[in-house]
Amino acid sequence: MVVVVILAVVLSAATLALTPSESARLNQQSLQLKGALQQTCDQAVFQQKIHALLVDKKGMTMRMLSRNQWQPVDAIKDVPWVDGVMVTWESQPEFQTRFGLPGDGWLCWPTGEILPGLVKMRMDQLAKQLSWTPLMKFTTQQGRVNDTQ
Repeated sequence: MVVVVILAVVLSAATLALTPSESARLNQQSLQLKGALQQTCDQAVFQQKIHALLVDKKGMTMRMLSRNQWQPVDAIKDVPWVDGVMVTWESQPEFQTRFGLPGDGWLCWPTGEILPGLVKMRMDQLAKQLSWTPLMKFTTQQGRVNDTQ
């Protein structure tokens, strides 16, 4: 009986130790977003076409403007949000309307510049905020929910 209790305690501790912390999951989400933004702008520069990183409740997807139509980028897969992370964003609707974007997101020009933006990520009481300038200078803030709002 004592052995069963000891095994249960050890397994519980191991499960908790192997589960990524909130902070690690928010960092993972932030790095995925930053990488997707950089990759979108790199593709815009390499292909010399306007690209966009679109976001919705499921995740991120890259599109390319070709012949006045937004096309999927074949070599790039959609990136889902990390499980358990709530994501909200601020983009510039006037550019979305002007360029006919099929959803929320940010444009990258063939010069490598991007529309500035802000994304807020939250898990329980921990929050992280990622913002960037047109020249891809990133700023992050992390803290408790009330600290980053």
